[in-house]
Amino acid sequence: MALISKKDIEKLLNVQNGLCISIYIPTHRNGTEVLNGQDSKLFKNKIREARTLLERHDVPDAEIEEYLKPAEELLDDNNFWRHQSEGLAVFITKGFSQHFTLPIAMPEMVYVLDQFYFTPILPVLSQNGRFFILCLNRDKVGFYEATIEKIRPIDISSFVPETMTKALSPEVRGHDQDYHTGTSTVNGVNILHGPGSTKGDEEHERVREFVIEVDNGLQQILHDAHEPLVLAGVDHYCSLYRSHSKYKNIVPQNIHINENADAVNGNGIHEKALAVVRPLMQQNHTDSLARYENVAGTGVTSEDIATVAAEAVHGRVDTLFIAPGEPVWGTYDAKSATAVVHDTYHRGDDDLINLAAIKTLAQGGKVFISSYNGLSEVNDGNNVKALFRY
Repeated sequence: MALISKKDIEKLLNVQNGLCISIYIPTHRNGTEVLNGQDSKLFKNKIREARTLLERHDVPDAEIEEYLKPAEELLDDNNFWRHQSEGLAVFITKGFSQHFTLPIAMPEMVYVLDQFYFTPILPVLSQNGRFFILCLNRDKVGFYEATIEKIRPIDISSFVPETMTKALSPEVRGHDQDYHTGTSTVNGVNILHGPGSTKGDEEHERVREFVIEVDNGLQQILHDAHEPLVLAGVDHYCSLYRSHSKYKNIVPQNIHINENADAVNGNGIHEKALAVVRPLMQQNHTDSLARYENVAGTGVTSEDIATVAAEAVHGRVDTLFIAPGEPVWGTYDAKSATAVVHDTYHRGDDDLINLAAIKTLAQGGKVFISSYNGLSEVNDGNNVKALFRY
């Protein structure tokens, strides 16, 4: 179950070849909707819509079949439809296709444009979109992707040892590593293990090696992520993980859970994590909005979508606030370095809000989705508010 990230967006931007198909549908994890094949039926209807849109672009029948082949293959994969989350996004262009299960419900939407349409997934990638939870337990490691509304477990078994025993096995540590002799330093204190060490020293070192192995594995998922990571588990485990982890956005406060097998099944974890994360998200949003308002009207902000889109392409947008709404169709002209808004869609148009957000994210800026997760500023009718870097 892949987590969508900014790197994925960059990849999708680079593979665009000819027309680009973007399909979004809401999906279900379980229940009668799954048993009745409701999600796959809806997806089948969206494939039909994509076919109609390709025909309107005067694409030959044989080429249409080639475009839609990856979608048809997904449609026929019964196992795929039994393992969904809240939403599904599918991207197809010539010679390439990729799909993502998403932790938030998606609208029913199909676009066939000269570029992929990312606007529906911006809440997942925004500053107030999602967060992660890592449950550290000697008998089980649990990892979750979460939003304000939902939480879902992520299978990390191919990256992270499931138990402390597996983490410390010779196959994982290397046969030439002698765990029973030597010293280590933790927070400036030398820890002796091997002959002469105490049981407490040995236990401390075992936990240290365990959390380091977990962190090394998670880096394959989180290495370029910016979302908050909440640690849950025994305080000692969380403290060691925090001191050794390479991830830069670990939430300061831990969630304490007892050392037992039921602690990582997700029950209650989401509510406890929200109590820690939500105030931080709200503060981040409030502080960013205050920065904007303090300099609004001085030339380093704009609420004009054409200006914002052009500046985002140039890498000048530091912080972007987006209000939910209809696409704002237009084009960016590289020669004049300006964007133009159209009243209706013209062939070759991009949603300028989509363009501004993706370019801002790709170049390290912050994007907030207004009114999402209860985090919003006063909406005065503008689609965007942008704070420039300089």
